Amino acid sequence: MRVTRNTKISRILRENIDAIDTIAKINKHFKKLKNPMLRRVLAPRVTVKDAAKIGNITTNEFLKHLEDFGFNVEYDNELTTSENTSTSEVTVDADKITLLDVRPTINAGNDPFGEIMGALKNLKEDEILEIINVFEPTPLIQIMEEKGYESWTKRNSKDEYHTFFRKNTTDSHKDIVADMPITEGSFEEKLLSYGENLKEIDVRHLEMPEPMVTILKELDSLPENYVLLVHHKKTPQFLLPELKSRNFTWMHKDIEPGKTDLLIFKNN
Repeated sequence: MRVTRNTKISRILRENIDAIDTIAKINKHFKKLKNPMLRRVLAPRVTVKDAAKIGNITTNEFLKHLEDFGFNVEYDNELTTSENTSTSEVTVDADKITLLDVRPTINAGNDPFGEIMGALKNLKEDEILEIINVFEPTPLIQIMEEKGYESWTKRNSKDEYHTFFRKNTTDSHKDIVADMPITEGSFEEKLLSYGENLKEIDVRHLEMPEPMVTILKELDSLPENYVLLVHHKKTPQFLLPELKSRNFTWMHKDIEPGKTDLLIFKNN
């Protein structure tokens, strides 16, 4: 396998799961990849370049560690110095800021995604969410950009980053639902077209963010030409950007209040 600056960490770990130990030695933050929950959520969104930024090293330093482990790497000629530069700071009214420190959650080995989404849900239109983390949360920034948020980061120290999120009211961002590929036929027709190539799970009894984590885990091991049928409480809006980024299509059908069925399958 050839690894470049744009290779996703998830692909590296699929090739050789033992690479977790090598990556974890680069920087203490990467030890979180040993947590299966955090790995399933973060690894598919983080590239080698992103990981190097989180680890406060250059891309080529990160690639060297992977080369020593046994991967065939393509070194990056674009940057030879540290790539960790803070984005420009924006002056904001302190009364408009909601502060959320996720460091205790991450240090405990838990995923703060549900906590962050809950805080964003409670924000008013003109308010800003300030998240304190031990690194710049590149995967989260990507997700929030897809949801129509703008962000900027201020680095206070080596292990303290403040990232601010604000709804971009001037952006013509489309809802991710509208961006999903259009599929032919009805829900039932699509389900029947897969015959016995079906995997079925029920996540209605799980607490956030376990439904999303469980679904992504099942998709990671879903055989070729199979469909995943998910029984959910509702259409999982936070999952949809992940499905799109992983080249999956979905269809949904509201069965009754508190029950929605989803069909998730690979794009042709």
